[in-house]
Amino acid sequence: MTTTQIHNEWIPKGKKQLATWLLTAFCLFYYCNFTYGQVSIGMLEPPEKASLLQLSTQLPDGNNITSDKGGLLLPRVRLEDRKTLQPFVKITDNDWINTSSNKIKEKHAGLTVYNIYVSPNSETKQDKIFTQGIYTWNGEEWEKLATKDNSSRGWFYMPAFNLPLEAIGNADSYDLYAEYERQFTRNSTNNPDFTSNPALTGSTVPAPDEGTLYKRGELDYAVVYYDKGIINVTGVDSGGVMSYEVLDNDPGPTSFVTIIFIPK
Repeated sequence: MTTTQIHNEWIPKGKKQLATWLLTAFCLFYYCNFTYGQVSIGMLEPPEKASLLQLSTQLPDGNNITSDKGGLLLPRVRLEDRKTLQPFVKITDNDWINTSSNKIKEKHAGLTVYNIYVSPNSETKQDKIFTQGIYTWNGEEWEKLATKDNSSRGWFYMPAFNLPLEAIGNADSYDLYAEYERQFTRNSTNNPDFTSNPALTGSTVPAPDEGTLYKRGELDYAVVYYDKGIINVTGVDSGGVMSYEVLDNDPGPTSFVTIIFIPK
């Protein structure tokens, strides 16, 4: 049967056919309005007023629990770049090339997935660094949902170390991240002083959210104080390498440098 034949059969040819046609049209109209309204899945109860989609298997009990059967299972994906919608939208697609006109970035704000890709420690490009967890597209980039409340620890002190002071006037550099990695890693060769209580069984002191060491590209580095009579700090690069000039190689008991790391 062709499309034209189907169309012709729907043309009313009498009162009975007209009533059938009107009823069908009403059902289609009602169905379309329902599907574009609020939806409740798991129960026949209407969703709460501000909810477009509500998942529940029971009415709220005394502890406000609405499901003992399961929850929302997010799609597991392998994200590729924090500033793109890959792998869903390729950067070669016309939609992405013309993103300023079609607003594809803005239209996907709120897109939420579970990323299973963990970038290697050797990755230094910030937009390529990923850990496992829930990510949401904010209209410009992917943001990871924090798994623990560490808002009170938005930064931490770099562990103490002895800064080499060679000949006066020398321009030197020191890898702050490498020192942090060495001291926060249990290794009998590189860090024989590492001692802990029995409950700390891991090989590293973990970052709060990730359970592993922060990667080099996941941190910002800031020198907030140093003895200006001993050294002159000339800069810190994005990889955590501090450049400095030696002014005096005989520091006193109060000569120190204060360095903080800020997770991105």
